[in-house]
Amino acid sequence: MKPNPGGQLDPNDIIGRDQLIKQMWETLADRSIYMNDLRRIGKTQILNRMESLTPKGWLVIKRDLGGFHTAAEFATWTFRSSHDLLGKRERAFRRMQQLLGLLKGAEIAGVLKLPSGAPAAWKDVLIRTMTDLQEELVASAHKLAFLWDEVPFLIENIGKREGANVAMEVLDLLRSQSQEHDRIRFVLTGSVGLHHVLAGLRAEGYVGSPLNHMERIAPGPLQQKDARILAADLLRGADLACSDVEACAVVVAEAAGYVPFYIHKLVARLPRDVRVDAEVIDKTVQNEIAHPDNDWDFAHYRTRLRSYYQIDERTVLTILDAIAAADGPLSFDGVRKGVAASQPLDNREKLLELLKLLQQDHYLARDPDGGYRFRIALVRRWWRFDRCLDKVAP
Repeated sequence: MKPNPGGQLDPNDIIGRDQLIKQMWETLADRSIYMNDLRRIGKTQILNRMESLTPKGWLVIKRDLGGFHTAAEFATWTFRSSHDLLGKRERAFRRMQQLLGLLKGAEIAGVLKLPSGAPAAWKDVLIRTMTDLQEELVASAHKLAFLWDEVPFLIENIGKREGANVAMEVLDLLRSQSQEHDRIRFVLTGSVGLHHVLAGLRAEGYVGSPLNHMERIAPGPLQQKDARILAADLLRGADLACSDVEACAVVVAEAAGYVPFYIHKLVARLPRDVRVDAEVIDKTVQNEIAHPDNDWDFAHYRTRLRSYYQIDERTVLTILDAIAAADGPLSFDGVRKGVAASQPLDNREKLLELLKLLQQDHYLARDPDGGYRFRIALVRRWWRFDRCLDKVAP
């Protein structure tokens, strides 16, 4: 396989996720799934591989929802895609046919129109579509999984365009429909944690718990063995001069934090005119980290803090700096001392709350003995350099 960082991979080239996907299909027999993790961890590729491994008796509709900005656009697409898949029978989707009449729903600017010319109510469209869909799935003896990428962006977009109340109604409706129809399941994904979007909605009075009925999954980096297999395959595909491909693969996988995107990126950047060894690999990583305009998406880890932590941004930066600078996992008291060295923070509960959020946002992981560390070592390495935490010889 040739390195293809950030590109669309053939599903057969997505390595190390089959056991997770098998578990996800087993889970969908009973309940829906919310998959949240860091950007570039491979969520979209997991959905693509998942679609290619669709079990017998299941159908799939997959879409990135980040481009929709209104509830009506989202509802219209949900109906159209469902009807395209299962609307073959003469009496199929009869509730929607009753709503839309003989025109079968004119669509203007991505929104369904009634025979009167008025926009179809998005909530009515979604409820009728899901009810009709359940009926068609029973008739065909199938189940359907909606694989919906970047759902937090959809909810955030709707909130900005139409207000928090509409965003709340969309979340509540999705929860109710997934519970009412046993042949319909959702896999919702997001790089931005939905808990941040929900926090904004709760400030507007939202009291719902739309994820309580869903299985929560954070795929994380690859297992060590799978990451090494991927690295070796890419090293061979790139035709690099390695005296020992397997040994180089071990170094590449570890240096890239076992994250598929970073493995692809690192192999793509290794020099072609020298023999590749551990020293060359490490130097390449450091050159990429140090480049002021690198395209590894590292800056996202810094810039998103302002949007989602707002007045706590400075404290969060201090927490991450303290943990990144430590030689190993840092205890809670160690974190508290590290923060206190830079700014006053007497509120123990506030510090615990921020540490919990940083774990939910996948910056940090907590060891069984309670120590805090960066979840991905490569991100820590970049953070130390970007935040000038590394000691440089005079």
